[in-house]
Amino acid sequence: MAKKYNYTKKTGRPTGYSNDIIDKTREYINKCVDEVIGLNKIRVHLPSIEGLAIYLKVNRDTIYEWRKVHEDFSDILDELLSRQAETLLNNGLSGDYNSTIAKLVLAKHNYVDRQEMTGKDGKDLIPEDREKANEAIEMFLNNNKTDATS
Repeated sequence: MAKKYNYTKKTGRPTGYSNDIIDKTREYINKCVDEVIGLNKIRVHLPSIEGLAIYLKVNRDTIYEWRKVHEDFSDILDELLSRQAETLLNNGLSGDYNSTIAKLVLAKHNYVDRQEMTGKDGKDLIPEDREKANEAIEMFLNNNKTDATS
């Protein structure tokens, strides 16, 4: 008879979470300061989960697992991501960072680049509701017919 294996057991090397992980994470965040390396040149040290994984010498998946399991680590990771967003915003707006790259990374922080489109009356041209969208299109078309005949 074939031997049955239990595949539900977790195997592999333990993640190695310890109390000093919080201190090392805070140390990593504080070390992430941009350097001026020449005239108008900056070496960017943006805090990131990938950078933290390299700093702690663990897999990025381990970082995400620790975040789920350890509330204190989740808090410090939120601090890291907040610092990342703040740095991107400030340096993207000042022109120190490439604005396209800053917008790309800020999308992970739920910042989006969009425009509101309104008509002459100030009403939203692209409503969320399909029925309202159809009404807005109809109203727009009727207004243009009136403008064309005037």
